[in-house]
Amino acid sequence: MVRRTVLAIAILAIGVGRSHAGSSVRCDELSTEDLSIDGLLDDWPRAVLTKAGSPSDGQVELRCSWDGTALALALDVKDDRLVRVRSGKAHEDHVTISLAAGGKPVVIDAFPGNAMAKSRIAKPAKVSAADSLQPKGFSIEVKVPASAIAGFSGSTPSFDLSIVFHDSDQATGGDTIDVTLPLTVELGDRKDLLDDFLRSVRLKRSDVKLDKLANLDPERRGKERIVAGGTVIGILTDQYAFVSLPAASAADVKKLELLPLGNGFAIVSAVVRQSGNGGSRDVLMLWTVWSGQLEPLGQIEIRKAMGPNVLESGYRITKGKKGPELVVEPKPAVGWTAETWNEVPAGDAEAILLPWDTAKGGTAYWLRGKQLEHRDLPAPKKRR
Repeated sequence: MVRRTVLAIAILAIGVGRSHAGSSVRCDELSTEDLSIDGLLDDWPRAVLTKAGSPSDGQVELRCSWDGTALALALDVKDDRLVRVRSGKAHEDHVTISLAAGGKPVVIDAFPGNAMAKSRIAKPAKVSAADSLQPKGFSIEVKVPASAIAGFSGSTPSFDLSIVFHDSDQATGGDTIDVTLPLTVELGDRKDLLDDFLRSVRLKRSDVKLDKLANLDPERRGKERIVAGGTVIGILTDQYAFVSLPAASAADVKKLELLPLGNGFAIVSAVVRQSGNGGSRDVLMLWTVWSGQLEPLGQIEIRKAMGPNVLESGYRITKGKKGPELVVEPKPAVGWTAETWNEVPAGDAEAILLPWDTAKGGTAYWLRGKQLEHRDLPAPKKRR
C-alpha cells in the first residue's frame, strides 16, 4: 500500500510572461496505478503543490505523484479564453512538458480540445496523457513510467521538470505569452535514503563535498549516486553502502574524485594524508563499485614528507593498449637523495616511487574485472 502524504509547500505566484524561479517540490505518494489518466482532477487531492501565473491572465497549478515506478502530473490551467483553430497554422493555446533525469528529456506537447478543434497530444508511446475542459480553462493529466525516462536509475535523486503554458490571445495577430514553471522534483524515497545515510555516518548536509551521479557499477543499470564528506564515502542506490577513510579528520582527506579507469565506468579515488613519527604520507586509495558495494582496488603512496624533505608522485589517466591506464610517475625529490633515503618500503600500500631508480620510471595500472593490474614503466633515458 502506498502511503499518501500531502506536503505543506509554499505556493509562489508570478506574473504572466515570466518564469517561476526554479524551486523544489516533493510530490504526493499516491499510487499512480489508482489514478485514471482521463484529464479530470477528481482523483487528486485539493491541495496544489505549486503554481505560476495569474488567474486573470493565465495560470498553471501543479499536482503530482511519485510512487517509485511512475511520475504522474495534473495541471489545472486557468485561462479566460481557450484558443484553438480547426485547420491551418495559427497561434493556439497549448502546454509543453519536459521531464529529464540527466539524459534526453521526455517531451509532451498538449493542445486541449474544445468546440473548435479536437485534442492533440504529442508524446512518447509509453506515456499516458489526456485533457479535459474545465469551467475556467482546461486540465491535463500525464503519467510517465520511470522506465521511459532516459538516465533514470535506482540512484536518481530528482527529476528536472519544465512546464510551459503557451497562452495565445487570439489565433491570428495576437501575442503568445509563456507562463513557465521550472522545477526540481525531489523523489521522496531517495531523499529519505540520503537522510538515513547522513544520519548513520553522522554527517550534516553542509559536510558533503561530493554528490553526483555517475556510471560506477557494471552490474547495475543506469548511474549510481556517490556522496562523500568528512571521512566517509557512500554509494546510494536502492540502499546505501559506505567506507570510512583511515584519516584523523576531514581536513586529512585531500582529494575526492572519480577516475575514468574502467571501460565506460569510473572508479572512486581519495587522497588521504596520514601523519606520525615526525612525518606524513599521502595515500591514493582506489575502489570500484559492484552490486552497490565499494570494493577496494588498492592503495598507492604518492607523497612522503619529513621536515623540509619531500618525495612526491603525480598521477594521470592515459590511453593504454588494453584500455584506460592510471600512470603514476615520480617528481624530482626535495631534500632527499639516494644516499640519505633510508625509509623501509610501506607494507600496506604500493611504496612511493623513487626518482633516482634507474630501472623503474613509474607504474601503469589498469582494471581487469575487479582486479587492479600493473606494470613497471622504464626509467627515462638520460640525455648525454
